[in-house]
Amino acid sequence: MLFCIHHFLRKQVTGTISYNDIIQMTVLVDLKSGTVNVEGSVEELKEIAMDEEFYIKTFKSQAEFFIENNISNPKKYYDQFK
Repeated sequence: MLFCIHHFLRKQVTGTISYNDIIQMTVLVDLKSGTVNVEGSVEELKEIAMDEEFYIKTFKSQAEFFIENNISNPKKYYDQFK
């Protein structure tokens, strides 16, 4: 999973699911409007990955965490724990 802060001030976070360097699904969580926009699917990965609902819930939860904690660079945030 990859997260990026799309528009920090607008409280929007984008997450992607990739497999073999190909983006399978993109999820845009808009905390301001309370909406979640999904493009693509993880249907092809159903044998090796979680279901789509799991990813959407995870993205929404992580988006809330990033915005509430003023984390504008999720990769940098997680790298500090390596």
